[in-house]
Amino acid sequence: MKKSLTIPCLAIILFLSWGSVSLAQDPIRFGVPPWPGVEVKTEIAAQLLEALGYATEQIQVGPPVVYKGMENGDVDAFLGAWTPQQNPLLTPLLEKGAVEIVQTNLDDALISLCVPDYVAEEGVQSFADLAAHGDKFSRHIYNIEVGSPMHTAMEEIIANNVAGLGDWDQTGTTTPIMLAEVMRLIDNGQWVAFACWKPHWMNIRIDMEYLEPVQGTESFASASLIHTVVRDGFKAQYPDAYQFLQQMTVTSETQSLWINAYGQEGLPAAEVAGTWIKNNMDIVSGWFAGVSTPDGTPAMELIQNTFN
Repeated sequence: MKKSLTIPCLAIILFLSWGSVSLAQDPIRFGVPPWPGVEVKTEIAAQLLEALGYATEQIQVGPPVVYKGMENGDVDAFLGAWTPQQNPLLTPLLEKGAVEIVQTNLDDALISLCVPDYVAEEGVQSFADLAAHGDKFSRHIYNIEVGSPMHTAMEEIIANNVAGLGDWDQTGTTTPIMLAEVMRLIDNGQWVAFACWKPHWMNIRIDMEYLEPVQGTESFASASLIHTVVRDGFKAQYPDAYQFLQQMTVTSETQSLWINAYGQEGLPAAEVAGTWIKNNMDIVSGWFAGVSTPDGTPAMELIQNTFN
């Protein structure tokens, strides 16, 4: 008789235990493209959720696979929904109700052409200023890979002679190669126009100015928003995690620092995330305002116990 009572009693104890309940749940599966900023941001979210007892999993795939996985229920959350660039992937799923935008986690992202500060000081502050100084730039733009949206958009700008750039050309390479060449030119005091965006480590390491767009450059130069997206049903399954994701926001400056530490200084994403959490409990506490575990424990108590 004792043996038969032990099993249900143990089950009740486990059910009432917050940590055990979370371990019994499916892990929260994040889709994570190989982008340093999103990798660190997701690692921060994962470490915080794990401090509350959730299991998490990070699935390293590109955006098309992330969105397909969310539609199929194989991916739960994505912290790198960059719009309007990803609208062709995101909008159809929003219209079908397969996903939900929980929060705009970064609202000051930007894509444009940049020039070094010393070039901007000479009067180059807009796309409209480039053509008048074409000789100094060798009528050349440094850009990322051929076939990328940014490269294709610049091809159209040149082909349509937008801002008088019809006789310019561009080089398309990987981001590290492009920026290495840009930094070499800057070290030599040369004039250079190059594809730029934030958040990114280039904003930490290069003294540069973003050029103002003109009519016809909208496909290349634009302000952007980065959203947190979850699959349909996530809120009902993980209400506390959902509330946290609703309140998790960052700035381009902060994410650029993460990218620099991880992508350039070579620190592991887990180390960058853990160190940042420990040093920024005031920000983290805002993310968890009003969030408690099922037994009523304030989330920040568990987080502070874990990271301090």
